[in-house]
Amino acid sequence: MACKDCESNIWKQKLGRCKRCMWINFILLLTSALGSYFMFQAEPKSVQSIALFFTLFCSGILMLLHSIAWLYYYFTKASKHNLK
Repeated sequence: MACKDCESNIWKQKLGRCKRCMWINFILLLTSALGSYFMFQAEPKSVQSIALFFTLFCSGILMLLHSIAWLYYYFTKASKHNLK
């Protein structure tokens, strides 16, 4: 990624700070939700639908973590690089 927060290897520095990562995660969440909705209708026990459900679950948890971290940084007015 091109931003300074994404170049570091520590995941704590990335959560809720990079808008690009949050948008990519939102698009992944949206596409996996739409895909799992249509695939679960036909065969809920196929490998593809289970993989999409797993992607939906994991991207949903990641989006929740991003949102909580962003709200924390927004309301505490934490500096962008203050990681204490």
